[in-house]
Amino acid sequence: MGRTATEAERVQLRKIRDALDLRDNDALWSVLFALQYYDSLYRQFPKAIAAEATKILAETRAASEAVMRANVASAHADLARAVALTAQGVARSVARRWQLRWTIIGAAVGAIIFASGVFAGLRL
Repeated sequence: MGRTATEAERVQLRKIRDALDLRDNDALWSVLFALQYYDSLYRQFPKAIAAEATKILAETRAASEAVMRANVASAHADLARAVALTAQGVARSVARRWQLRWTIIGAAVGAIIFASGVFAGLRL
């Protein structure tokens, strides 16, 4: 296997030896060592998968937080734009009302002055 067997692997191989009544020179040992090697490789997969899943989760979390911050900034800008447009609309509406009032007042004052002039001219 390219390394020294761990104690757990030795115990497992001894159990297999005793269960199958194998001798030290039995050809089945080569197959058992190969199976033991693949077993040790496959036992590492869950750790590697967990590490990769943690990495992907962290990257996904960072990306989603960046998107959320960008969306919040965009929503804030849209809200500010909408408030400004609404304020301009309200200001225009108020200005039109005041303009209409002053036009009516000016027309009334002009009519009163004209009527006074006509009345004063008739008395002379």
